[in-house]
Amino acid sequence: MLWRFCVVCLCLVVMVGSVGAVLVSLYVVDATASDGDLLNLDNLELAKTSIIYAQNHDTGEWEEYAQLSRTNHRIWVNLDQIPDDMKWAVICLEDKDFYTEPGVNFKRTASVTLNLVLTKLTGGKLSLYSSLQGASTLEQQLIKNITGDNGTNGSDGITRKLREIFRALGVDNRYSKDTILEAYLNTISLTGTIAGVEAGANEYFDKPVEELSLPECASIAAIIRSPQSYSPIANPEQHLARRNYVLKLMLDQGKITQEEYQEAVDTPLTLADSTGDSEKKTSSVNSYYTDAILNQLKKDIMAKEDCGEEQALNTIYNGGLRIYAAVDPYLQSQMETMMLNADDQYFPACWREVAEGEVASGEGEPLYNEDGSRKTDSNGTPMVRVRIQAAAVTMDYSGRVLAVGGGIGEKTADLVLDRAIDSPRQTGSSAKPIAAYCLALENQAINFSSLIPDAPFYTAEDEKVPNETYFRRQGWNVNNPPAAAYGITEAWRAWPANFDRQYDHGARYGTIDASSVTVATGLANSYNTTAVWVGSYVGTDNMYNFVHDTLHVDSLQPSDADYSPIVLGGQTVGVTPLELCAAYQIFNEGKYTTPYLYSEVTNDVGEIYIDKTGEITTTEALTKETATIMNRLLRGVFVGGTASGLTPSAGGMEAVGKTGTTTDNKDYTFVGLTPYYVTSLWCGYDTPYDMTKVSSSASTILKKAWKSYMEMVQGDLEPKSFPYSENVVRAAYCTVTGDLAGPACPSATGYYTQDNMPAQCTAHG
Repeated sequence: MLWRFCVVCLCLVVMVGSVGAVLVSLYVVDATASDGDLLNLDNLELAKTSIIYAQNHDTGEWEEYAQLSRTNHRIWVNLDQIPDDMKWAVICLEDKDFYTEPGVNFKRTASVTLNLVLTKLTGGKLSLYSSLQGASTLEQQLIKNITGDNGTNGSDGITRKLREIFRALGVDNRYSKDTILEAYLNTISLTGTIAGVEAGANEYFDKPVEELSLPECASIAAIIRSPQSYSPIANPEQHLARRNYVLKLMLDQGKITQEEYQEAVDTPLTLADSTGDSEKKTSSVNSYYTDAILNQLKKDIMAKEDCGEEQALNTIYNGGLRIYAAVDPYLQSQMETMMLNADDQYFPACWREVAEGEVASGEGEPLYNEDGSRKTDSNGTPMVRVRIQAAAVTMDYSGRVLAVGGGIGEKTADLVLDRAIDSPRQTGSSAKPIAAYCLALENQAINFSSLIPDAPFYTAEDEKVPNETYFRRQGWNVNNPPAAAYGITEAWRAWPANFDRQYDHGARYGTIDASSVTVATGLANSYNTTAVWVGSYVGTDNMYNFVHDTLHVDSLQPSDADYSPIVLGGQTVGVTPLELCAAYQIFNEGKYTTPYLYSEVTNDVGEIYIDKTGEITTTEALTKETATIMNRLLRGVFVGGTASGLTPSAGGMEAVGKTGTTTDNKDYTFVGLTPYYVTSLWCGYDTPYDMTKVSSSASTILKKAWKSYMEMVQGDLEPKSFPYSENVVRAAYCTVTGDLAGPACPSATGYYTQDNMPAQCTAHG
């Protein structure tokens, strides 16, 4: 009976094992069905690179702008150009049985699997090794490098390992060991954007790989397992220990002699940037524009292929795509010069010292005492110093995003925060023209010289806006006023306040009613009062729908359908510089065109893969007449307004624009338009802070930076003017009444349509 039971059990085990083997085989066959092209090592050198093309600023010809690969800095070299010391350093460290195993080390794989199972079952109390160790051969590591298939947890880790094993067996069966080794040595990651031994040799030792000495070869190999931990730049001591460990393995495995080993170990680590070479070598880092394309392309591929992020990135990095970008390389270069901000030429640092926990993690530079110890506050918290940041976007009036600057200073890594595209901030008064003023003009609720109240929209008696000082004194929440607050006059304040905390500016400008100013004066001087009154003629819902739906400012929230957010720029989340830049297109000819980073993508044989042109639409947001009048109103910002005297001098061309400052002075925005370009800028601290506490001239930073940038990019352009609608009438108006001026009236020039002209002034005889 026992014998029969054992036979039955054995048969069951064989059956279950057979079924399991069949299922595993079916899964692996299905999962690796498309590996033929992906793991074609003969084409690997060419298949890795996708190229971004841009039109030459002067000729309009398409030229290579950037390359997209998982590691942008890679130079392919043939195996016979790689010294034996380099080959054996890698083999001795990563896979000593490389030339004798079939692509997989089954013994090591089995022991590592058993170690993993024991560790999991016993909660780490029992294991074969002191740590979870890997079993990957060079073939398996090469497959990870090529496919990006690198899942490690749970069932994903198990199925990934199965795919990897079968792929490794297939690669080992199809290719010689030398072909595999050549591919591996050209694709290994060596920190940052550096890949392959040739790029590593150039980067760290300023020489081709074939000229590397034994210790230098060992240094390159030492980086492979953990590029961050063993970086010769970031962690030289750890790197040196690892290098010497590689040399010891080479000695133990008979690849170098004792004398060679000792001489190499005694050789100090000498990198290219410490040899006295005046030109320090740096790794290749994408521009903010390239990063923006990569992020957008990734989303577009995920939508097209209904796939995950990793597969989309795999298509980008390994698909040989050709991306036709909207970038103007010349403007992008000038933008990068401005944002690099050498010697704080364009953006003053405005340093402030703050406790480490009061800013975002990683923000700021550590502060030290004279004795080298960390500087702390009274609570013992380490101190850091932080500086202002900035962002900028330039477009033309056809929707082309020409240049992107996502931050101040040297860009040291790929895919870092892009403040121009990914970081919405409150816009302040830059919101006024795109919501209140243009719609009121379009609907003929106002004209160029209409008199508008310069008085509170809500008085204190309206009990609409809490007096923050009084509420704070009482310990009350301004967002949830208690019943006791109502009926107490001093608990409430008039709203809105102007930047100078005054009303009735009409007295300064000589209007007939001191509590009113003209539309032109109110906009040029950015009075909050007049903007809100103008907005009230349109309605909050109409303004919100226009900005959100017509101008596609998608970062607006439903709660922004109120005067403070939609007119004065105190949005719930904010608006990105790109959204703001695109919105201001309408003050050229009234048209809004979808902003785009690239127009189309082809595959490596020239077939259209993604066509964005169908998504680039143009909408007539305003009539040409309204656009012309708004353009002339915004000209007043430079003539006697909040950007007075800051018109760029280069090219003699017109400029219009609008400043923006939040009520708490934490964010500054500026949008400047010329007949060629519209540019939006933002500056502030990444962790918001009142900039007036650091700089008395914070409000002028962006205007001056924009002026300098425009003088750089427009100096050689043919002068031209903004479009001017033939239906707009230029006429003198009385600055006292806002009506059409008579012979005795003090006057200024206004712009009107025939069906929205002011009356004739009768106040001056």
